[in-house]
Amino acid sequence: MRDGTCLTSAQKVAIGNVFSGARNSMGSAIYASFPYDAGLGAGWSAWKQANSITLDPAAAAFTFTTLPQSASILSQLSAYALNFSMDNDAPKIVATGGVYTESSWSFMTPPDETNLSALKQRGAKLMVYHGTSDPVFSSNDTTAWYQQLMAANGGDASNFARLYTIAGMNHCSGGPSTDQFDMLTPMIAWVEQGKAPNSVIATARDASGATPNSDVPSNWGTGRTRPLCPYPKVARYTSGSVDSANSFSCS
Repeated sequence: MRDGTCLTSAQKVAIGNVFSGARNSMGSAIYASFPYDAGLGAGWSAWKQANSITLDPAAAAFTFTTLPQSASILSQLSAYALNFSMDNDAPKIVATGGVYTESSWSFMTPPDETNLSALKQRGAKLMVYHGTSDPVFSSNDTTAWYQQLMAANGGDASNFARLYTIAGMNHCSGGPSTDQFDMLTPMIAWVEQGKAPNSVIATARDASGATPNSDVPSNWGTGRTRPLCPYPKVARYTSGSVDSANSFSCS
């Protein structure tokens, strides 16, 4: 029953803090917020509550920290994760030192990420997609980048770069979503024939598929499809079956 009583006030605050993104003790944002979207799904919980203790600390300690931490941390990754300080440890992600003349953050992010003039001028095309229930990298961050790319190109970058967000999709796939789609074919048509991809059809992996997605609700119709629309357009229902992409338009 959705009457607000299934979670305690403390639990609601904790969930809100997670979705609002990492902050230091001064309240300054370290990373983007996350859209609530599909909420606390199985994939989301696995990344946030399991991998954050058993998997991610190794990457944070040895790949994304300057200087890399002592190998002794391998035997106590959970302690490293639970004691991670947003004030003291997070700044090491953008730090340099000794032989490490470039921070881990700098090679993860291009130095001028909205300057794609060379790509644009040679007639190349770019298609980017991101699941809005990705618990690892926030789609809000990707959307913010694309908004900056639009601003850097007179308010519209769609003639050479397009962003497609996939509602409900987890990290790369999964989630209650239509997570199966082909962007290579429309990319080729855009580059070689000048046919801009105004939408890309995505399909859900229901129970009838060879590799079904357990996150897909059982009450969805078989083979549900949806149009993925180029940002800032969204799919809006027009008429017909809710399981068919033909019943939606991008606007």
